[in-house]
Amino acid sequence: MIVGTETISEIVSNYELPITCEKCSAQSQKTIGWIRLHRDMKCPGCDAVIVLNTSRITGTIRSVERRLGDLQSQLTERIRKL
Repeated sequence: MIVGTETISEIVSNYELPITCEKCSAQSQKTIGWIRLHRDMKCPGCDAVIVLNTSRITGTIRSVERRLGDLQSQLTERIRKL
């Protein structure tokens, strides 16, 4: 059995989110870590500027962080019971 050694922070940073262009609906995948380092990006389909620090994207990132934190707590509790 192989056990990963990534921290929750690293897992969140490497988690990919779909980014959709509102102009042409083209999609691309970017990691949360990449999104945190960039304010915007060019659409791969139409070259429109996609703003990344929107409340929708930051809300999605917070949701991923919460879910992984909850999962870590649940796993830690189960391990303690073993």
